[in-house]
Amino acid sequence: MSAFKIEETPPPLYTVYFEDYLRPKKLQTKAHLQHFEKKVGKISAVASSLKRLKILRWHSRIIQRFQQLPLPSFLSFLRARKDDGMCKRKSGFEIYCEMASIHGFHVFVGAETWQRIFWWLLICTAVILSNVILLTAPKEAPTILFIDSMMKATSEIPFPAVTICSLNGISKDKLQKRAKEWKVSEETLRNSVMEELFRTNLSWSQLLEDLAPPICEQIRSCKWENHLESCLGELKPFWTFDHRLCCSFNHQKELYSSQLGVSLVVNLQKEDYADPIIASHGLEVLIHESQSVPDAATMRMMIPSDSETHLMVRAFSTRFTANLAGLPIEDRRCFLPDEHRLWFYSAYSLSNCLSECRSKKIFQSCGCVPPHAPGESTWPICGLQQVECVRKYDEISEQITAVERDCNCLPPCTFHRYEFESDVDAMRGSNSTNEVYLNVYYDLAFTEELLLDVYETWLAFIGTFGGVNGLFMGCSFVSVFELIFFTCVRPTCNWLARQQILWRRRRKQAKVGLAH
Repeated sequence: MSAFKIEETPPPLYTVYFEDYLRPKKLQTKAHLQHFEKKVGKISAVASSLKRLKILRWHSRIIQRFQQLPLPSFLSFLRARKDDGMCKRKSGFEIYCEMASIHGFHVFVGAETWQRIFWWLLICTAVILSNVILLTAPKEAPTILFIDSMMKATSEIPFPAVTICSLNGISKDKLQKRAKEWKVSEETLRNSVMEELFRTNLSWSQLLEDLAPPICEQIRSCKWENHLESCLGELKPFWTFDHRLCCSFNHQKELYSSQLGVSLVVNLQKEDYADPIIASHGLEVLIHESQSVPDAATMRMMIPSDSETHLMVRAFSTRFTANLAGLPIEDRRCFLPDEHRLWFYSAYSLSNCLSECRSKKIFQSCGCVPPHAPGESTWPICGLQQVECVRKYDEISEQITAVERDCNCLPPCTFHRYEFESDVDAMRGSNSTNEVYLNVYYDLAFTEELLLDVYETWLAFIGTFGGVNGLFMGCSFVSVFELIFFTCVRPTCNWLARQQILWRRRRKQAKVGLAH
């Protein structure tokens, strides 16, 4: 085989002009890593046309002047970095901005000075607004009343007291007898002419008791829970705050009912009416708590004669949580059980407290207490001479809130409230019986239970704080942990690492010195 010789190609020759290296280089205004060529298109053409407007010129001038403003030393991080293309070490603030979950901080990375200042002002404004909203939130009512999801049986709630008052102020039979006995005209007793009554040396309590109609004697039938036994023995006479003799069932007791309640038959005795309160014959029925005295705010109803009435009661139970018990009285505005003792009544209620307050104020003003009103054993009973003083006090203190404020009377945190609906049917037949059939019972087998709880707890505050700050800045617990890490944990770890490096360097230098 013939061998062929391969010819080697000579290497290329390059002409080098050393004069080009000696020429001075032009200073580059922009680093290669930051210089990007923009493509010429429709957008760049629109931008170049907009630059001709004076508004954009003013905008660029304002930005240039804004960037030249001197910043304080504690705001030096807002100054934009001037990198020359080399990779410089990032500050801790820039590292935090790259990794922060709070809205707006990522804008600080790679932004100009005016953009950083703008976003910093925006973030500070959001923080101030969120704090203002949290601090100026209304805190006058720290409790909230809501309906519990659980229903309660009405058989577990005490049955209310049923108080029956006659619409007749004076008994005609008693009026005729006392007029002859006291040698006073019937008109004088009926109209309460004080000038003539002063001559009889009668007391105020004697005058009320001797002329009041016997309402309990007019009730001829009483059935509780449809039992065969009569409950007439459970009826007790009761004097109201307006000096009316009434008859009350279940007063100062605690009876529980399923749904049958109490049934009463009352004989009105129309022939005994001498001073009717209104131009009608009938009864006034009051429904209230069994441990409370009725007052002007008690729910009541007028029942005409010759009728059969059904009062369907609906009870509401109110209790409180342990969170409410931890609040001071000024914030919860109610008394816990056994927190406020009364000096006359055994059980506390708002009406009982106001009744004691009325007696105390009348004693301080008139030097006595009205008949059948709560009072100490040493307090005298008012006579006919003090009637005008008591009436003046009642006219002045018509507002319950003023009396409540003066006597430190607040509603209890646990109480029962009763509402009722009525169904009145006229008695059939032409003969008038002068009777009223009254049936009072629970409307439903279950009732709603209301709960008093604290609204502004620490958990609600965290929810409000997180919601407001999340709305303004998008903050969360993770954002707080990030801030703590970059402001405390990371600088501490870096300082410890530097101290360890310095310690090793000193140790190495010490060993070298010993070797020499």
